[in-house]
Amino acid sequence: MRTLFSTFGDGDLERVLLAMRSLPYDRLVLIGEARDDEPEGLAELRKLESMTGNEVLYERVDAAGFMGLVEGISELIDRVAGSNGGRDEVVLNISGGTKLLADAALFAAFRLGVPTYHVTERTVRLPVMKGVTARNRFTQLQSIFISSLEDPQTIADMVGALPPHSKQSLERVMRELKSMGLVSARLENTKVVVSLTADGHEVRKALVASNRPKAA
Repeated sequence: MRTLFSTFGDGDLERVLLAMRSLPYDRLVLIGEARDDEPEGLAELRKLESMTGNEVLYERVDAAGFMGLVEGISELIDRVAGSNGGRDEVVLNISGGTKLLADAALFAAFRLGVPTYHVTERTVRLPVMKGVTARNRFTQLQSIFISSLEDPQTIADMVGALPPHSKQSLERVMRELKSMGLVSARLENTKVVVSLTADGHEVRKALVASNRPKAA
């Protein structure tokens, strides 16, 4: 069974309908934040899906703070995907809900290796590889390199901050990550300054989320 998870909130009916048309699925699971009432548009989605004999699951993630949402969404996907006694094929759309919910869902996807899309008028696949988590997508040194680049740094500064790694090994990793579109480099006063691209910053955040210990 292929399960489509989608973040969802008030006014997101059309976005979820676009995702339903763009991403093949057998079961629809909507992820919402904790609230007493149901989001606008949920009743209409249930009505539309009932015409094809399908059920819409609406799951509230009741958690405090960003990391709490990441944990809650990760646990939700694990629980629902394994509810049929096997392991469902999972795809995630993050075009609905609040920005906080969508960001938390993206980081949960990095943790679990779930293919992720942002579907509006365009279907954009985000840099999450199926079955490959943020923790194991990169080599140890690549992960260290990305994690150390919250702000731009020179290679010389990184050599000093990341012993025992040599200038040659860090330059090699820089080239590898540059080819992935995760870092950029510029020459400034004869020194190479390295910084993360927009995708690189997202991956860095996901690495932080992935490397946090899971709640007991």
